[in-house]
Amino acid sequence: MLVKPGEKIPVDGVVVEGASSVDESLVAGESKPVSKRPGDRVIAATINLEGLLVVKAEKTGRDTYIAQVIELLRKIQESRSRAQDLANRAAKWLTIIALSGGSATLVAWILVGADAAFALERAVTVMAIACPHALGLAVPLVIARPTALAATSGLLIRSRVGFEKAKDINAVVFDKTGTLTRGEFGVTDIVLLDESLEEEELVRLAASLEQHSEHPIARGIVSFAEERGLRLGEVEAFKALPERGVTGVVDGRRVMVVSPSYLRENGIMVADERIARLAEQGKTMVYVLLDGWLAGAIALADIVRGESREAIRRLRAWA
Repeated sequence: MLVKPGEKIPVDGVVVEGASSVDESLVAGESKPVSKRPGDRVIAATINLEGLLVVKAEKTGRDTYIAQVIELLRKIQESRSRAQDLANRAAKWLTIIALSGGSATLVAWILVGADAAFALERAVTVMAIACPHALGLAVPLVIARPTALAATSGLLIRSRVGFEKAKDINAVVFDKTGTLTRGEFGVTDIVLLDESLEEEELVRLAASLEQHSEHPIARGIVSFAEERGLRLGEVEAFKALPERGVTGVVDGRRVMVVSPSYLRENGIMVADERIARLAEQGKTMVYVLLDGWLAGAIALADIVRGESREAIRRLRAWA
């Protein structure tokens, strides 16, 4: 099948032709796009970002990764917890007691001379009051509801027994991406390599070009420019370079926003301590070329959620 830029990959498969970046944040939680080339596997429901991909289907329908996650949730809903097993055992014995009490009531009233209708009425009353139907219905419902609520919030509970033991947790380990962070790229640093250029102009030119791209990095740069109130220019001759960046003409200037791999392939050397320091911090770097000359670099990283600090503070207070 042919998967065009911006389309969702419909099945699990393997790339047989083409090169692109794929947004796998839905299944992996990682905001950084994953490079895909022939021989690499792709997952259903992930999004092809920039290049054309020819994919050979390997798993469809219920066999796909997403379908297996859904099936896992279904099995969890059907699984029985320790509390539910205890409730069922208690309900079993209470049912026996209720039936025994009702039978004893029926026999007792008949022995004292009451008619059958009167005795039966009293027996049914005893069984109706003593029957543990509320216990058998309420406990499964109370247990199933938190599991469903957790799933809608992105928390997959694989074991209800483990969920019940959560009250004994004394350490929490967070995976940063999509948990403490928003799973979206944001601009953190701007490095100017052309002293005649200002930061805002560099960002404006880059954002003007990137507004025509659906890449997560492009969205981060455009959002940053919009937050600063920068006026984006018109773009001509826009062209996407799969896994390398984008190029076009903005306000009469040839602008390119490219990845480090593009610089390496074209023999463009970058010897700047500021850029090296940002790269060592794990930030994603893109470079801006104006009329063929390296003008600057933009560093991006996953944006920390505003509520992360409060969440950690509350966890520490709870501990």
